[in-house]
Amino acid sequence: MHKYCKAYKLKDVQQFSGWTVKPEESTQEVADDDICYLWDDYTVVKSPIQPGGVLYDTITPEWKEFCRTTLKFEIPEDLRYAYEPATE
Repeated sequence: MHKYCKAYKLKDVQQFSGWTVKPEESTQEVADDDICYLWDDYTVVKSPIQPGGVLYDTITPEWKEFCRTTLKFEIPEDLRYAYEPATE
């Protein structure tokens, strides 16, 4: 289950050298200034609330590094508690 996502302009995430839009999504027009969302599992979607719309889901160490260094993506410190194992 996703807990966190961050919005980016599509042109920013497309800077990744391995970027390719999933074939089923490439039929819909997208513009560089469109907003997309990067989930905590490193998938990129068109909408954080509507199902489907996955633009990118090839999760590699290079992609994660790009997200961390170029996009400055990280779980905010005040939300990291949500990722800790539940204690009973």
